[in-house]
Amino acid sequence: MLQRNHLSLPQSLLLIALGLAEFARGALIISLLPAYVTGPLGASLTIVGWALSSHYFLDTVFRGPAGWLVDHIGVPRVLTMGLAIECLSLIGAMNTKHPAMIIVFVALLGVGTATHWPAVVTGTNRLTEPERRASMMGLVFAAWLTGSGLGPVLINFVLGGRDRTAFLVLIAADVVAFAVTIWIADPRLIQVHHHQPKARHLWHTLWRFRWVIPGTFVQNMTLGLMLPILQPFTTRILHLSHLQFAELLLGSGAFTVLLLVPMGKITDRFGLRVPLVGGFFIAGIALLGIAFFRQFFELTIFGGILGLSYAMILPSWNAFLAGLIPKEIEGWLWGVFMTVEGLGMSVGPIVGTRLFSVRIWLPFVASAVILLIMGSFYASFPLKEKIQS
Repeated sequence: MLQRNHLSLPQSLLLIALGLAEFARGALIISLLPAYVTGPLGASLTIVGWALSSHYFLDTVFRGPAGWLVDHIGVPRVLTMGLAIECLSLIGAMNTKHPAMIIVFVALLGVGTATHWPAVVTGTNRLTEPERRASMMGLVFAAWLTGSGLGPVLINFVLGGRDRTAFLVLIAADVVAFAVTIWIADPRLIQVHHHQPKARHLWHTLWRFRWVIPGTFVQNMTLGLMLPILQPFTTRILHLSHLQFAELLLGSGAFTVLLLVPMGKITDRFGLRVPLVGGFFIAGIALLGIAFFRQFFELTIFGGILGLSYAMILPSWNAFLAGLIPKEIEGWLWGVFMTVEGLGMSVGPIVGTRLFSVRIWLPFVASAVILLIMGSFYASFPLKEKIQS
């Protein structure tokens, strides 16, 4: 057995594959796609909007089936299949000259990326002792945030008339991730469940999570509420420059990444309740501060506090879910949870823009109130008893 604080080779390979795949996805959808569509293809941003909506729709819809496949053919095969689809979609997007086909290929990319979370979370959970679940979840989210955060930033060094080169960089990242998944070999990851649970059993399992699934939806909806209004809020209302906006995002994101693993270890050592409940309350307070304070220094402080809160919530929440999920349907159930998360993220921007049109501070206050209510609920929720049941 490896030492307690060391990652095994299969765990490391799963994190590397996730980071590289999310690097390619983030670079494409945030930086390369808008530049390529409005530049060389000469199309409007409407094409970008349709492409992204199609991408996230298929990414959400296929997470459940991807989880089901994890249970039946194993983690490495599902990841390998997903990355193969991603490589093909990027090659297609790079070579097409028709704007409509960009929508098709970016949507197809969503089918491939739908495998990331059910496979990686199920795989790392199978390879991790129960007392280290939160620490491992911290590492998973750190790999995801690092990859998806660096992708949009680093690809800008390649853009500027070199769109084909930028596509080749992203394809290379996915090819390396594909190769990494081929090398993943552990009996626990290729363990499959041939027993088909009956529909009644699946419904009973979902009923056990009736107090958890709404929270999964709502906490991701609070993120979605703020996504479309962050940029106009900071540049038009606060009159911050694009550079200052980037500094706020990078600072808060980097702070979150740095704290994820320590917070995961604290959760493993002292339990779920304090970081989970405390994270919800701290996030609510930080969002209220962002809504009503206007100085750059103050916003930087509240942005850092918000990063701290999510570093507390993400490992503890997912460790809580990992302790509840039955092993025979873990891939499928992770897929269900992630589908619910995706639905929350898709509903959030619609609600957020409506609230923003009423009062500019309303999306932040609405998110804060939701998170404070969740914190109050889980303060009295029997977390330990639910895990042990």
